[in-house]
Amino acid sequence: MIYNENDAVFYWLWLVDVFGPGNNRIWEVLSHFDNDPIATYKALQKEDCKYITKNEYKAVCNTFLESMFDLMDYCNSNNYIVISIDDERYPRRLREIFNPPAILFCMGDPSFINNEVVLTVVGTRKPSDYSMKFARKICTELVSSGVVLASGFALGIDSAAHRAALKANSRTVAVLGCGLDVDYPSENAKVKKIIAVRGAVITEFFPGTRPEGKNFPQRNRILSGISLGTLVVEASQRSGALITADFAMNQGRDVFCVPPADLFDQRYAGVIRLIREGAIPTFSHLDVLFEYYENFSHKLVSVNPFSDYSAGDEFFNEKPHRVSENKAKEHSENEIKTDTENNISKEKVFDFSGYNDIQKGIIIVLQKGGSLTPDEISALIGRDISSVLSELTELEINGDIVKNPGQRYSV
Repeated sequence: MIYNENDAVFYWLWLVDVFGPGNNRIWEVLSHFDNDPIATYKALQKEDCKYITKNEYKAVCNTFLESMFDLMDYCNSNNYIVISIDDERYPRRLREIFNPPAILFCMGDPSFINNEVVLTVVGTRKPSDYSMKFARKICTELVSSGVVLASGFALGIDSAAHRAALKANSRTVAVLGCGLDVDYPSENAKVKKIIAVRGAVITEFFPGTRPEGKNFPQRNRILSGISLGTLVVEASQRSGALITADFAMNQGRDVFCVPPADLFDQRYAGVIRLIREGAIPTFSHLDVLFEYYENFSHKLVSVNPFSDYSAGDEFFNEKPHRVSENKAKEHSENEIKTDTENNISKEKVFDFSGYNDIQKGIIIVLQKGGSLTPDEISALIGRDISSVLSELTELEINGDIVKNPGQRYSV
């Protein structure tokens, strides 16, 4: 593809490639040239430029603008959106922080972040049963109230937040510590595209960047930067979640903490520290909503805090617990028998053990009908559309069905 060499995005890419993602030197050098990336590029080509070190000049000499055109071709071919800090789609809150990323690589358009109540949810990758139960509960209540959840796409608490949003057909934002084309963690790889359709997956790291340990603290400043506040569900004294919380405090954002299940359990030592330092103890979604309702009442909907709550699933990579095997097996045998008698061909005969009635109905009509829209499925199985959409998401995540162009589903 032929590009316009005067397009600033290529010079932003070049600067990030020279100095490295998350390096504040980008902004120190740019400040000498009115924050103009093109003027900065031209000035740094001179060997006697006094604003960079010898090693930085070597990086300048070994980094070519033409390579940024190749990079853009790769992004375009993979449907990645490249957004520079001066792009109107760039998250406004993120632009306000110290050392914002100059470039974001995105799956999905993140511009919706500017108009939403975004809350970042963080915590350990190996949470206690108490923390997972609470995370599922509060995240479900928050998305039902109109809050958009952001998290780091890791296992554990991060996955609970993303999953709650997906099950409610809500937008969610995943911030990666690696390139968009790197499947990390591998257990969540298939969910990345689903999040991109519903919301956005973003990173400041170039495609192909592996998930090195140093990347995640840099990632965490973006997590806190795109949000109004950060909720810490469980964190030990050395948890990476504390880095996100510290960034949030330094950025002037709210920090919420789930009170520990056991004051003597070291898994909650980091949470105790944050509460001592002024974090808001969070006993339910209402503690979050109360902070934002005055300014964002037009974005938030009222929820009955005393309504029943169903805990939901454990992790992205775990098969959910479903209805009893005997009951499911009985329904399965009857349905398969009926289909056989009607000479209906099936490419795949499902063992319906562990599937609920709506999920079984969806699979059966898709086997019969081939490719159907949610509305068509809803009419065929006699269930309301919201229930169908929720179960379609569940089946898609588990790999039982696929979503095709035109919002059509098939097995």
